[in-house]
Amino acid sequence: MSVTRRKALTVLGASAASLLTSNVFAAVTLPQAPAVQPLQVVPCQYPVIELSGAPFERGKTYGIAVKEAVRRNIAFYKMIFKTFSNISWEKAMATSKKFLPYIEKFCPGAIEEMKGVANGVDLPFEEILTLNCRSEIMFAASDGCTAVAFLKEQTTSRSVLLGQTWDWFMPARENTCILKIRQEKAPDILMVAEAGLIGGKGLNSCGIGLCLNAVSIGSGKEGVPLHLIMRNILNSTLPTEALDCIAHVPRAGSATLTIGSAEDLVMAVEYSPNEFDVLMAEEEPLAHTNHFLSPLIAPHDKGKAGPLSTYTRLNTIRRKIKKLDKVDGLNAVYSLLTSHEFFPESLCYHEDFRDSGLRACTIYSMVMDLNSKTLLISNGYPCEGKVSEFSI
Repeated sequence: MSVTRRKALTVLGASAASLLTSNVFAAVTLPQAPAVQPLQVVPCQYPVIELSGAPFERGKTYGIAVKEAVRRNIAFYKMIFKTFSNISWEKAMATSKKFLPYIEKFCPGAIEEMKGVANGVDLPFEEILTLNCRSEIMFAASDGCTAVAFLKEQTTSRSVLLGQTWDWFMPARENTCILKIRQEKAPDILMVAEAGLIGGKGLNSCGIGLCLNAVSIGSGKEGVPLHLIMRNILNSTLPTEALDCIAHVPRAGSATLTIGSAEDLVMAVEYSPNEFDVLMAEEEPLAHTNHFLSPLIAPHDKGKAGPLSTYTRLNTIRRKIKKLDKVDGLNAVYSLLTSHEFFPESLCYHEDFRDSGLRACTIYSMVMDLNSKTLLISNGYPCEGKVSEFSI
């Protein structure tokens, strides 16, 4: 996203001779990082929707509650698909239909829930389906994020703690919502989602937690889309069930999913359409950004040259973790994600106003205690210190 800086380097290179001759060097003004503010709990700025009943009923309640946000989100992804992948919304809808047989087979209830959302928003089902397949349609644009996970022995609270930032484009912030889902035949879920999507990051009543890092091999195939895999994981009661949601389904795209269990396990599962690998936390906490770490998949990584801050962010979070003996609760995990090292492309990632057009930034950060089943989410940039607290 550093367009301005790249242009500046080109100009400097072209002007090197004249600069050397004149001995005149222009001062470079770097963006200044804002001060990190103390943590304070505030009312949530995102819609909070409680869902229950049969899948269609849950979806309809969801759609009615965030009708305008879903419509904004569709308009946003119409623009994203066209800008980054040169795909029209009509072509995107045609592509999403190819995933339907896999969703029907491997994601019980998902079709009915999406139909309910469409009914609540008063839009065709195909538009909601396309929104839920957004990661598989736009391989050329990868959202960023930094995730971290701690086992019980690595925390003073003896709890399993997960956290992450979500870095995307600023319009996504107003389309974020919190879902509290009560289910009869699956765990209850506390989930942070993009309006209209039925899968997202969060935790469930069985102590399973989930974070996401976007990665890419630049291609995909017909299979189960990412956000449907994520919903299946949050429907799981055991970490092995959660892993089964990745290992034994045809995968449409690529992702890294950090999965934790309150019974004291965390793992980063990297996957592509043709391969998957499991990175387990043992002596050190897990940390992940936006490039593959597994030697099985890393040679095929096409996204690693996308947000190059993936390397500096991973190094930053790893160094910060190593300085800790043990992390002191959710607030301490949250504090890690407020870092402004290498600002503005820091863990707390800010818009770079030297760049034109769409600018990446941290939409929110979230941290979870899987034992107390508590989730904190930032209202805006993590460094602003304004968080809302939820539990299940």
